[in-house]
Amino acid sequence: MINATQIRVGDILKIEGALFRVLKVVHITPGKGNAQIQADMRNIRTGIKTNMRFRSVESVEEVEAESKEITFLYQDGSIYHFMDPKTYEQYEFPESFVEDILRYLKPEVNYTLLTCDGERISMSLPQRMSFTVEQCDPPAKGIAGATKDATVDNGSVFKVPLFIKPGDVVVIDTETGDYFEKG
Repeated sequence: MINATQIRVGDILKIEGALFRVLKVVHITPGKGNAQIQADMRNIRTGIKTNMRFRSVESVEEVEAESKEITFLYQDGSIYHFMDPKTYEQYEFPESFVEDILRYLKPEVNYTLLTCDGERISMSLPQRMSFTVEQCDPPAKGIAGATKDATVDNGSVFKVPLFIKPGDVVVIDTETGDYFEKG
């Protein structure tokens, strides 16, 4: 059990027998009354997003999630195939399970699979990933901070600075989806 003020993004909570993943947390302190914690959460089984409020003195049950490194192999229609590089066990996930990370999927890259009580919860990405720019407008000088669209090797489109040209390797911050640096 943890105090409601200790709830963080990414935590897995058990509330009334259901597992929820915390997506967003806001600490609310009204001018009158007690402080509250407002959390946007997604039910792991149903996928339904909900908003809950907790008094700052309430306790909630945090569930420990186990993590396992898996490697993306290939896509077959709407099914995505992964493999555990240590045991060679293969996993198949529907598109709905990997939809949050689709734009970052690249073959032979390791991702983290989170499980809880044998149930697959979600997948997480490395903090930063490198992509090769396949297509973009020609490099240009211009306003500092100006960006353009660039299509990368897995087909995704990211905003990059004007000086980037096709063939360049760019590093993308996976939390924000923003350009981080030239690789």
